[in-house]
Amino acid sequence: MSTPKRKEETVGKEMTGDEALAYVLKEIGTKKVFTTVSLPENLRERLKEYEIEQDISLNSRDALLLAETYAMENNTAGVVIQIPGTEILNGIDVIAQAYADSVPLLIIGSLRSYRDVGRARIGELRTPDDLSSTLAPITKLRERAISIEEITVTVEKANKEALSNRPRPAFVEIAEDLFKMKAYPLSPAEQKPEKRTPDKNTVAKVAEVLSNSKLPVIVSGYGVITSGAYNELMELAELLDAPVITTIKGKGSFPASHQLFAGEGLGIIGTDIGNKLLAEADSILFLGTRLTQLSTGGWSMKFKGFTMHNSIDGEDIGKVIMPHLPIVADTGLFLKELLVLLKQKIKDKIDRGIRYEILRSKKEPELRAHSGLWPWDVVKTLMDFKFSKIFVDLSAVTFDMIRYPVEKPVWFTSESIISKGIGIAGVIQSKDKNALGVTDLPSITRNLGLLQSKKDEAKGALIIFNDKASTYLDTTASDAPTIKRSWSSVNIDLKFLGAIDVNSTAELKEALNNNEGDNKLRIINVNIDPQYDSSVLIRM
Repeated sequence: MSTPKRKEETVGKEMTGDEALAYVLKEIGTKKVFTTVSLPENLRERLKEYEIEQDISLNSRDALLLAETYAMENNTAGVVIQIPGTEILNGIDVIAQAYADSVPLLIIGSLRSYRDVGRARIGELRTPDDLSSTLAPITKLRERAISIEEITVTVEKANKEALSNRPRPAFVEIAEDLFKMKAYPLSPAEQKPEKRTPDKNTVAKVAEVLSNSKLPVIVSGYGVITSGAYNELMELAELLDAPVITTIKGKGSFPASHQLFAGEGLGIIGTDIGNKLLAEADSILFLGTRLTQLSTGGWSMKFKGFTMHNSIDGEDIGKVIMPHLPIVADTGLFLKELLVLLKQKIKDKIDRGIRYEILRSKKEPELRAHSGLWPWDVVKTLMDFKFSKIFVDLSAVTFDMIRYPVEKPVWFTSESIISKGIGIAGVIQSKDKNALGVTDLPSITRNLGLLQSKKDEAKGALIIFNDKASTYLDTTASDAPTIKRSWSSVNIDLKFLGAIDVNSTAELKEALNNNEGDNKLRIINVNIDPQYDSSVLIRM
């Protein structure tokens, strides 16, 4: 095994383009890259030389999906290297989802040549700008390196942009000719991701409103997690004695066991106590949330209080509600400054009686009698088990999973649902025997190649909510998401995946308790009664 390069050995050294790329990835802190079988051997060896782990997939979509779940789990950029670059088009749905859901990806592709372009090479589009133009609406930045000198600073700049303020995908193209040429790359400038600081006057106004509120309510979104502000959120809630409602993607930003936790979701998908408190609140602080169609039940929430909406870049402020007070800032930096001011204003412990009201409201969903397995039966059974990480493909049949209690940021999903496969890719790339993936039959068929090629090296449990694809999540009849019957039924025998068939909660418990599979992925096919009712969604 080669000895890893020290920084002093590489600064000012003549390098080939592949070494310059490996060098800058190491410098920006990359521990793992996701790539495909077409990665050139010389670049593969360079990455090994710089001790960067390579996760190799059969195609670029699989690599991108694994990188997306890695980025969510580790709150850092998922790095993808795809050569030739045009193969990235296979995963355009994953990139679009990452962009919509604010997930950082550093995508490194290749230009076939910078010297004689347009000669109809294999994997070459009509013009060298076509790939970058195609990705323009779903990436924050697109840069091209056509000299070895540019590789280091270009990749570093893209990584910084992917992680700065609202995290999103960034794309770098490197001419393949450079991997065989030598030159002196520029030294990285050690650029750090930027976080927008809050306006002090705005923070003061928020502090004034909250300190004088009779019933403030906090709605916590994904921005709390990406900014690492869950401790500040808990401190704020306890200082104000304010109930906290999380969005679906924001689950884990506030502990489900906390006495001030009022549930997840708003409107028709929200909890009774959460909706009641929101309607009665005289001030509402929305933190790091886009107020998506899914988390708000088609924007069906009722409220009349003074609204304050925090967003990292202001992009979503005013789209759903017109807040009385917009707060354009990093959620973590905003909460830190807000707490300083509130502690000066609030000296005595506040007790609004909210904790007791929340405790008194907790009850089981009321569902009609049934004999087969329904999604809520599965979710309730899963509550008896502890999972280190939970990756969920949201759909009609898996939607009840949003009521699964989460204590910290270990819940990963998509609210845009542009691309299916988070439940599968997440549990595969985590390589954690206590990880849980939740998915459905359409997602299995969409990601069959990924699952078959990676299942032998994966750990944890993958649970398939299998209603034979008889239902789907409908948002066309109205803005409110509902369960619709698909008028079709697909029966696929999943035993070729080594799946365990489950038809009762007792069988599910037995499958989950089976410790023989600790070092391999347990795939559990849960047969759901197609006539199920949901504990969250209305069935049409």
